[in-house]
Amino acid sequence: MTIQYDFSDQVVSITGAASGFGRLAAQKFAAAGAKLVLSDIDEKALQAVADEIDAGADRLLAVACDVSVETQVAKLFEQALGKFGGIDILVNNAGITRDAMFHRMSVQQWNDVIDTNLTAAYRVVKRAARGMVKARSGRIVLVSSVVGLLGSAGQANYAASKAGNIALTKSLAKELGKFNVNVNAV
Repeated sequence: MTIQYDFSDQVVSITGAASGFGRLAAQKFAAAGAKLVLSDIDEKALQAVADEIDAGADRLLAVACDVSVETQVAKLFEQALGKFGGIDILVNNAGITRDAMFHRMSVQQWNDVIDTNLTAAYRVVKRAARGMVKARSGRIVLVSSVVGLLGSAGQANYAASKAGNIALTKSLAKELGKFNVNVNAV
């Protein structure tokens, strides 16, 4: 039995939409009729996903965005709000790895992963939550990993970032729930 969902009245923003889970989420939400705000650091791959979905200019906005850069996140949300007026659902999916054994991990490897996977989640969720709190409605999904619970050799930076996303989710669920904003991690 296939469950059919209708998101035709919803604006869904997906970071890291050019590949993997982000691409799949974009396809599924498009099939369910959502208006999409897709972003990724890889502009060429993002455009390929936008072309593949082919939701039409009135239902799709694709923006090249490095979520670790505040000004790019601000521009992403300015464009999304200008086109659609708000975000109903945020899927914070953007993430990277820079694997190395901890004793050999550079500060740059650590910072790159924390900035993209955790600090960027703060940036993106904060901007999305503003409108959701005002509207007293919204859904936020942070994509985490089992590595955030169990750890993984050679991925201390990634595990720390994903554990941070889990803790961020729990705190935001308590904070934003009173405004009818649901926050979960997958």
